[in-house]
Amino acid sequence: MKDTTSELNELFGDAVMQEIAKVAGLADEAAIADLQTRLKAVGTEYRRVISITPCDLPGAPSDDTLSQRLAWVDAQLLNPITRLLEALEPENRHLLSLWPEEPDADLIPDYDEIAERLKSLRILGQNLAIIIAKYRFHDLPPGPLIRYRIVAAIAEVLDEALPDLRPSRGTYDASTKQFHGVYPTLIRRIFLEITGLHEQLDRLIKEQVDQRRRQ
Repeated sequence: MKDTTSELNELFGDAVMQEIAKVAGLADEAAIADLQTRLKAVGTEYRRVISITPCDLPGAPSDDTLSQRLAWVDAQLLNPITRLLEALEPENRHLLSLWPEEPDADLIPDYDEIAERLKSLRILGQNLAIIIAKYRFHDLPPGPLIRYRIVAAIAEVLDEALPDLRPSRGTYDASTKQFHGVYPTLIRRIFLEITGLHEQLDRLIKEQVDQRRRQ
């Protein structure tokens, strides 16, 4: 469910940090400041990722699916590049003649250079298509993957800044159908600050807890 607050203010401002510190039982100002610095770095990075990645998270440039993106790459990038490269073949350049209204020679572009740049762009587009197709094949859209990475990054910060905090899913409450405890509450609150989303994240939190138990 999306948060109803407006597009977020300063990331991990002092008021938010006091809330987080209260949940964590953290009173030391230096420790709170260290946690704030770490969380701001994570939040800034993943807001950047969201801002450039089509997905279902607030702040994303679009919500295009992997299939839609793959179709766009083919129709709007790779196919036009192929046609342009064909048009710029030496045997076709006579069709670009401007005679009898020829401009100054300096205004005529270097067709060979343009062709080389188009070839580089085609390689980029081909690699993009391969990446998109791979993630579509494995049913890994960007939204869930970004969520996973954010939760993993939050867990790493908690490991480093709050080493005495025991990773735990918490206690299940049948009335809310949610796990409650210090660890999941912190992760959800930090996730909310980064994404603007209230989400349970139970499966993602469980993955982080299980991973730490295996270490």
